[in-house]
Amino acid sequence: MSTSPIQIYVWCILLFANVGISASSPLEKDALLDIKIHLEDPQNYLSNWDESHSPCQFHGVTCDEISGEVTGVSLSNASLSGTISPSFSVLHQLHTLDLSANSISGTIPAALTNCTNLQVLNLSMNSLTGQLPDLSSLLKLKVLDLSTNGFSGAFPVWISKLSGLTELGLGENSFDEGGVPESIGLLKNLTWLFLGQCNLRGEIPASVFHLESLGTLDFSRNQMTGVFPKAISNLRNLWKIELYQNNLTGEIPPELAHLTLLSEFDVSHNQLTGVLPKEIASLKKLKIFHIYRNNFYGELPEGLGDWEFLESFSTYENQFSGKFPANLGRFSPLNAIDISENYFTGEFPKFLCQSDKLQFLLALSNNFSGEFPTSYSSCKTLERFRVSQNQFSGSIPHGIWGLPNAVIIDVADNGFIGGISSDIGISATLTQLLLQNNNFSSELPMELGNLSQLKKLVASNNRFSGQVPAQIGNLKQLSYLHLEQNALEGSIPPEIGLCNSLVDLDLAENSLSGKIPDTVGSLLMLDSLNLSHNMISGGIPDALQSLRLSYADFSHNNLSGPIPPQLLMTAGDDAFSENSDLCVTDTSEGWRQSGTSLRPCQWIDNHHSFSRRRLFAVLIMVTSLVVLLSGLACLRYENNRLEDFNRKQDTESGDDSDSKWIVESFHVRGVNPSAALPVPMVT
Repeated sequence: MSTSPIQIYVWCILLFANVGISASSPLEKDALLDIKIHLEDPQNYLSNWDESHSPCQFHGVTCDEISGEVTGVSLSNASLSGTISPSFSVLHQLHTLDLSANSISGTIPAALTNCTNLQVLNLSMNSLTGQLPDLSSLLKLKVLDLSTNGFSGAFPVWISKLSGLTELGLGENSFDEGGVPESIGLLKNLTWLFLGQCNLRGEIPASVFHLESLGTLDFSRNQMTGVFPKAISNLRNLWKIELYQNNLTGEIPPELAHLTLLSEFDVSHNQLTGVLPKEIASLKKLKIFHIYRNNFYGELPEGLGDWEFLESFSTYENQFSGKFPANLGRFSPLNAIDISENYFTGEFPKFLCQSDKLQFLLALSNNFSGEFPTSYSSCKTLERFRVSQNQFSGSIPHGIWGLPNAVIIDVADNGFIGGISSDIGISATLTQLLLQNNNFSSELPMELGNLSQLKKLVASNNRFSGQVPAQIGNLKQLSYLHLEQNALEGSIPPEIGLCNSLVDLDLAENSLSGKIPDTVGSLLMLDSLNLSHNMISGGIPDALQSLRLSYADFSHNNLSGPIPPQLLMTAGDDAFSENSDLCVTDTSEGWRQSGTSLRPCQWIDNHHSFSRRRLFAVLIMVTSLVVLLSGLACLRYENNRLEDFNRKQDTESGDDSDSKWIVESFHVRGVNPSAALPVPMVT
């Protein structure tokens, strides 16, 4: 059977390929094994790098299909540590070296400059240090990413010689403070430029705005100064601008709207000012818009509500005012919004969770008013919900209490009314529930006990009533409990002693009664305890002495008995004032000279004993007086009866010469003294 030329050609390729693999240079194999020796491999990623395997079979190694020479080593994110071996210089045909996202330390060996065929060198996200060697001899490089390491020394000016670069990352290193070389504008093919957080200062070189292929521009977290560059609008391929955390000034120019491909825009944490130009509403592809921590003012353009791809919107810590764009989020998959610390007024926007993807809603410290929209009742994706320090009124929409993914619910400092729904038990992932300074009322629901992850519960200065639910003892992670300034009543539940992470407990200014539970003494992490201004009675448990309190207040209650000495030393006299039956057991000379207003327990006991004796004496006197008066009444009765009898006798005998009769000193005139009845003696 004849063989076609095509089959012969394929066989030749396979033959040479197999010969190349089997006959790979022993030098390259030795080099790779030496590279392995320099690396620590806890995950055994390099387990087949051994004598029994061909280098082209080594994990992460690629070879030329014909010659069998090593062309690539890609060991990204392999949990490797150790150092980079100079033996890489033996791999003359190496095109790609990717050791990114490991924990490799040490320096870049100068011998690496011998790998003149390198096109991709990625050593980012390691722990490399020292000065960069001059890599300008690697003229074939297209990708150079050395970001997120610890390189030091001068910023490498030789970079401009690598005219073939399309991607350059030197950010997140510790270069000497200095400016960006103007020569960087020679890298005409750049599409990705990452120079964030590497101690750059001064203005962005004008030459950068001639890099017409640039898609990503990142000078974030430096000390860049100057007015926001209007020339940035020349870079029509830009889709990502990261200039946040610098010292840029000026206003955002309307020409920014020319960047129609722009998807991510972050100029936050600068000194920018002015009103946002309405033209930016035409940036229809924007996904991320961050301008927080600047000095912008005025109203946001209403057209921002038409953005269809918006995922993250952050304007916090500016001076924006007026009504918020009503339709923002209505047509976009909004995931996060933070408009806090501005001066927005009017009704709150209704459509931020229209796509049911919103996770972060932060609008604290504004002037929004009216009732909170009921449209958020079904926003079950929310994780952080913060609308505190506004002027909201009415009730919280029912569904907001039951957010299954929420970590924080913060509605403090408003005018909300109503109670906490029993649905709060659904919010089982909550770590913070902040309700203070509102007009909430009704009882605290027992479903609060379902919030096993809760660390902070603040409901102070409301009108909550009823008892503190015993289920609060289920909150093992709770460290901060503030329920002061309400109308709570009943006893403090002993179950509160099960909250063994509690650091700060404040139940002041309620109508609590009963005794302080002994279980409070088991709260060994407690640092602050305030039970003042209640109607708590009984003694202060001795167990509270074992607590390492820095603050305590038991004043204005009905407590009695001795104050535990250690607690007195910690809290001071004022913490026990307005408890008339509290006393101290220490009556030493030092105590007498301290000027304390607290009374010794002996005085209290003597006072009580004297009071009891005085009461007993009064009772005796009263009893005696009653007996005396009873005796006198009986005597008077008997005298009257005898007088009536004598008068009757005189009448019957017809002798009326002495018809008048007088009682004087208990003796009846005209009656034989020997016939008078004896007067009872009063003892």
